[in-house]
Amino acid sequence: MCIIMMFAALLSSPFAIFVADENSEPGTQKLSLIVDELDEQFMARLEQERQAAGEVGRVEMHYTGSADNSRIDNWPEILAVFAVKTSMFTAGLDVATMDRQRVEMLQTVYWDMNQIDSHVETLEHTEMVAVEQEDGSFKEQPITVYERVLYLSITARTAEQQAALYEFNAEQRELTEELLSAAFRPMMLALLGKDQHTGLSSGELEAIRTDLPAGVLGSQAVELVLTRLGDPYSQLKAGQGNYTDCSYLVQWVYQQLEIGLPRTAAEQARFIVDNGLTLTADELTAGDLIFWSYEPNGRFMDITHVGIYAGNGKVIDASSSRLQVVYRNVFDAELQVMYGRPYVQL
Repeated sequence: MCIIMMFAALLSSPFAIFVADENSEPGTQKLSLIVDELDEQFMARLEQERQAAGEVGRVEMHYTGSADNSRIDNWPEILAVFAVKTSMFTAGLDVATMDRQRVEMLQTVYWDMNQIDSHVETLEHTEMVAVEQEDGSFKEQPITVYERVLYLSITARTAEQQAALYEFNAEQRELTEELLSAAFRPMMLALLGKDQHTGLSSGELEAIRTDLPAGVLGSQAVELVLTRLGDPYSQLKAGQGNYTDCSYLVQWVYQQLEIGLPRTAAEQARFIVDNGLTLTADELTAGDLIFWSYEPNGRFMDITHVGIYAGNGKVIDASSSRLQVVYRNVFDAELQVMYGRPYVQL
C-alpha cells in the first residue's frame, strides 16, 4: 500500500515529467519531438515576421540577455515551469502523460517564455557618389538614401522570471528550482534529447592532464577548464552558481590566471586583435582560443561562439546545443573565423 501511495504521489507531482516519455499510449508524444516541433514553429514565426515586414535592406537580431547576441536555449526552464504550473495549478492534471491537452499547455508556456517583438525603421544615410560634370570630369557629391531595417527582438525568460509572472508561491518556486538542480540535470537532458556525455571518462581526463606541456600557461588554462566539464549552460544565468556560457567560461578560466578578458566572445576576439595575439589554425596549442561565427549579430567579426583548444584536435566549450560544458572534436572548421592566444608566450 505504501509503495502504491508513493507512486501515486510521484505521478501527481511536477517530478512526473521525468517519466512522461514512458507513456506510449495512442495520442501521446515524446517530449524530444515536441521540443523539435516548437523550435521549428519558433523559426517559422521569425520568417513570418520577415515576410510581414516587406522589402527591407537588412534584419537586425537582438537576443535580450545574451552576452554574445545569439539565441538562448531555455528549454530546461520551460519544462520545469510547465511541470509545476500544470501539476499544481490544474486540479487532477498530471505531467506524466503528454497528450494533446498537455502539449497545448506546454506550447502556452513556451511562447510565454519566448517573446518575439519586431518593428521596422527607415534610416536616412548620406552617401557620396561620382557625378559627371559638363566637362566630362567626375565630382563626388552627397546624396540621401533611405534604408528600411527590420529589428527583431527575442526575449527568453528564466524560470524565476516566469514563476514571478505566473505568481508561483514559495513551495512552487522551490520545486521549480529543484527540478533544475544538478541532481535532476541528467534526467532533464535525457528528456530533452540532449547528449549527457561531457566527452571524457575519469581515466581519459587524467591522461589529458598528464599529456599537457609542463610550465605553459595554456596548459594551466586547460586544467582549469577541465574542472568545469558538465557545468550547466545558460546565457541568462552565467556567473550564478556553476552556470556558464561560452564567453563567461573563457573569461573565468583566464581570470584565475590573472589575465583579464572582456565578457563577450566578440570583444575577446577584438582584444586578441588589438593586442597582436592572433594565430593561424596550424599554430594552435593547448589553452588557445577558437572563435566561430554562425550568423550576423552586429558584433566584432560577427563572432557568436568561443572555445578553448585542448590539444590533439579537441576543444572544450560551453555548448548551447548540449546545454553544458563539453570536451569534443574541434568542429565547424568552415565557420571558424579567428584564433588567438590571450597572453604573450615567453
